[in-house]
Parts: sequence; structure tokens; C-alpha cells
Amino acid sequence: MRVLLLLGIACVVTAQEPPAGLLNRWRTTVAGKGGLGAIFEFRSGGVLFIRPGAVVDGLYSVEGIEIVLPPLRENGPPNRQTIDLKQPGKLRLLQGQQVSMDLTRVGKAPAGNPTIVGEWVGMRKMDGHNLEMRIFFYANGKSLFLLPFSTEQAYYIVEGATMKITLPDGKVSEGPFQLRGSSLQIPSVRSGAVTRLARY
Repeated sequence: MRVLLLLGIACVVTAQEPPAGLLNRWRTTVAGKGGLGAIFEFRSGGVLFIRPGAVVDGLYSVEGIEIVLPPLRENGPPNRQTIDLKQPGKLRLLQGQQVSMDLTRVGKAPAGNPTIVGEWVGMRKMDGHNLEMRIFFYANGKSLFLLPFSTEQAYYIVEGATMKITLPDGKVSEGPFQLRGSSLQIPSVRSGAVTRLARY
């Protein structure tokens, strides 16, 4: 009887093991109005952190000591800011004499001369709250800006091609699950549609 019980427990644990590659950070690929999206972090034990907020893909270029970003308003001029990499592991962007962003590098810097390429983290104040922002500058001239507004802890189960997500309020979302490389499809937690994610 004890052997059968242990085998049963082992089967349950195995069934709950997440698919390889799922335990990672993911973000929505299609932004809503104003660049709103969400960040999903799948952890072991069926824990899922969902962080709604700004998810903005962009482009940038470096000209001398300046970074050139998209205009701040429609049909406006390019957003030029001065790059300050004097302190190792630190990036400051300045508009004129004013610091617009004060960032700290995440992980090791690429070999060679100081560069903005990589993942950076900093703080931004919104509505009286300090929020953590993350900016990725990729070597191909693309960028990704993430600014979560809040965090909620949910739970998930994957059974074959189906995922079930249970939100803190008890609402359950169940639907198709598909993981291919750096692309992920899960049931939407806010509507009947699916949510498409990309690893970052």
C-alpha cells in the first residue's frame, strides 16, 4: 500500500512539472492603447506573477555621445539625449542639464568599450509611487521598455496543450497552451481570447 501511495504522489508531482523553457520572464507582443500590456513570470510550484503596465517596443540609434529615440509626440522632432557612461555599471540619460533616466546595468557588460547595449533597471515616479522600470537596448538598434504598475500572484497548471490560470479573486481562465522557442501562447486572463507572449 505504501509503495502505491508513493507512486501516486510521484505521478502527481511529475504531472505538475512545468514544460521546459516555461520558467522565465515573458511579455505581451501586442500592446493596447497607450502601449499598455503585461509581464508574466512563471515560477516553479505553479506560481505565476502577472504585472500589467507599459510594454513598449522601440528603435534607437547612437550618434556620438547622443542616443536618438522616437519623438515624444506625434510628428515631433527626434528625442535626443546625452549618454553618460562614466561610472561602471551606470547609465545616465540627460536632456540638456537635466537627468531623464538614472539606470543600473543588470548582469555583465559586453566586452570592449562602454556601451548602452544590455538590460538596465531604474525607478520612475508615477502618481506618488516609485515604480521599477526596465529598459533593454539591443545591438540591432531595437529597444524594449517595461514599466509594471502592479503585481498579482496567480497559479497555473499545464496539462498537455491546455493551461489553467487561477487569479487571486478565484476567477479561472482555461485555454490553449503552446510553447515554441521564445514564443508562448496562453489563455487570456481578461478576455476569451488567447494572449501571445515573447520571452525577454
